[in-house]
Amino acid sequence: MCRLLLFLLLTVLLPSTASGTLVVLVPSADGLVVAADSRTSVFGATCDSQYKITELMRPRRTVVVVTGDTAFIKPPDAGLHDVCAYLQSAPRLLDIPSLIKHILERKSTDPFKLSLEDLGTECVQAVQRFREASPLVLEPYIGKEIFSVITASYDQRSKASLVMNFVVRIDSRTHRVEADRFTRITIPPQNRRGVWSYGETDYLNQNVFAGIGRKYLTSSTLDFILADQPVANVDLDQAVSAAANVIEAASLTTQLVPSPSGIGGPIDIVLLGQKRQPQQIQRKGNQ
Repeated sequence: MCRLLLFLLLTVLLPSTASGTLVVLVPSADGLVVAADSRTSVFGATCDSQYKITELMRPRRTVVVVTGDTAFIKPPDAGLHDVCAYLQSAPRLLDIPSLIKHILERKSTDPFKLSLEDLGTECVQAVQRFREASPLVLEPYIGKEIFSVITASYDQRSKASLVMNFVVRIDSRTHRVEADRFTRITIPPQNRRGVWSYGETDYLNQNVFAGIGRKYLTSSTLDFILADQPVANVDLDQAVSAAANVIEAASLTTQLVPSPSGIGGPIDIVLLGQKRQPQQIQRKGNQ
């Protein structure tokens, strides 16, 4: 009984995670469209309007989105009533989006030449340092993923989009933190158009594309996904509409079939195109 009480007390005192995210990417003739929902689960509450697209000063035409448990946050004082307001300024004991931003802006490497493995190694080292300082926090992640990192870039000369991804997890056998499942997808303008998604992809595939939520996809979105057309023929409005509708459909579907970490809130959209910095097409999340 004493051990149980100690465990419950530690659970209350330990940092909580800010988790969630569905991100959808759609290449177009004008550049790469990146859209994300804005719902975050933290301290047992659901907070919307959280801006999840991390914009970089450099490398140019690059953004980062982190899905899963993206930040570990210091618990609030007793009696806090507005968890979502606290989330905006709460001390981060480990903040993965900020970490990735710092690493990439420091390197300032051409994203098409970036070593994803080196980036993964730096993430693992940061998580290991956090684990040494708070060893109990990461125990529930043994054998599971902690977070996934998506970097999206666009090359204005070749008009090619680049999407890179890896996950950080704790191995079930060795209990070591490791980076895994490195993927790099280059999408030139002559490739077939399509929609790429990260985060709650299992939910999206099972319950939206192949489930009850399919009814929320518009005929234009279904045609966009199914018709065999090249990226070069996709205008910006088409790409923005398809990306937004996929996230909106997933959000509506959660009202019928709950998702593991929640999908919803206003949708934020940026364009990686001819301009050096990401262009905000739709900004609904907190400034």
